[in-house]
Amino acid sequence: MKLKLLGTLLVLSLAKFGTVYTDSNYTEAKSCVKCDNNCNDDDDLSLCIRICCPRKNTLANGGCNFEEQLFRTKLYLSIKLDDNSTEALYFKNQTLLTTPFWDIDEMIGLTRDEFTLYKNGTIYIHSDKRLKTKEEYCFYPHQIYSDFPETIWIILHQWKTINIPGTYELTSASLICYIITIGIYLFVKELRNVFGMCIISCIFSIFNMYLIWLIDKLRWIDDICSLAGYIWYFFDVAAFVWFSVTSFCLWKKITSVKRQEHRHQFLFCSIFVWGISAIPGGIILIINQLWEEDLQKWNWLPLVGFSRCSVEVYRWSSWTYYRGPFIILSAINIIMFVLTIKHITKTKREINNLTKRQNGTTRCLTVDFQKAISYLRIFAIMGGSWILFLVSMQQLNKNVWKIVVVLIQWFHFGFGIVICVLLIFKRSTYRLLFNKKSIYVI
Repeated sequence: MKLKLLGTLLVLSLAKFGTVYTDSNYTEAKSCVKCDNNCNDDDDLSLCIRICCPRKNTLANGGCNFEEQLFRTKLYLSIKLDDNSTEALYFKNQTLLTTPFWDIDEMIGLTRDEFTLYKNGTIYIHSDKRLKTKEEYCFYPHQIYSDFPETIWIILHQWKTINIPGTYELTSASLICYIITIGIYLFVKELRNVFGMCIISCIFSIFNMYLIWLIDKLRWIDDICSLAGYIWYFFDVAAFVWFSVTSFCLWKKITSVKRQEHRHQFLFCSIFVWGISAIPGGIILIINQLWEEDLQKWNWLPLVGFSRCSVEVYRWSSWTYYRGPFIILSAINIIMFVLTIKHITKTKREINNLTKRQNGTTRCLTVDFQKAISYLRIFAIMGGSWILFLVSMQQLNKNVWKIVVVLIQWFHFGFGIVICVLLIFKRSTYRLLFNKKSIYVI
């Protein structure tokens, strides 16, 4: 029954691809529901004031759930007119345009004498002589917590991710492959050893991570955006920790002479991984609850539900709670992979020296191909490729780098397909499935 529900969800997501866009201009146009009918992107501040709307506060009609509070307060802006005179512009219902956050934003506080706001929406920052158009910034919604309008807090848009085509289709196909892989591993008893259960747990974590990502993009979890973001972060951490545990188990299995598994080994691994994964999520939850409304600390907080229903992963502060720890885990996995391959190569070399043919003929090419596939399988199981995923988060405005990012992202959005092919479509798995089928037939 659960598999049918998941299948229905994936089919519905495929059917909705044509109506999903990630372009910020499109989102802005749809969000301008609180403005006059004549309001558009060319209008000045007298018609539309741009207010940043966190993803978790976005309503179904495009508005934000903090707007009512803004309207009850008599907030206003002092704008400079063409004749150098100033005018007070109040936050009225017909003058509000909600805009989304970008992937990287900077919060700054400005006093009255540190900026000049013009009628066309352009703001001039005196300290560093920056001139920002109305598309490059927006007002932070919770101004009522500061001494506004003596000090205003604005969000400067700095960078957003490129729109990668085909990610929805690839992710949906990958999720189906994750289900198939998990199902086969649970179906075949010989695959349900400690190492196999570690693989299942890792795949299960990645599956949930990308499932939440997909339904977030399809705007199906607006009501539980923050909750979904913390759950996503939990499974993301769990996936990387499971990769490390799987790497250790595989290395130990290959290098150890003792083959017997401890009876409760997988239970110990599960308690360790799920317990460790819950700690970072609990920490960022507490931090956000305590300091999210402290505008001085905003730029360094592990915010959830602002640009998307997940923790912010592209900001520099993410090096402390996302990219930094995950790169360390990925580096450890790569070291384990190198040690494992080194041991396999050394063992095969010793066997070849013992069984070397007297005529000195070389091995056929298929052996080298099979070796490459085996190494690729080990590399994927150990999560070695995910360090490339983390590196692809670097913000470089180079066309070549954008192509590299697209290729890396495609590979990991379709990681379920890769895992399914490498783990299921191999001779040993075929043999186990055939023997299982034969037993049921008999």
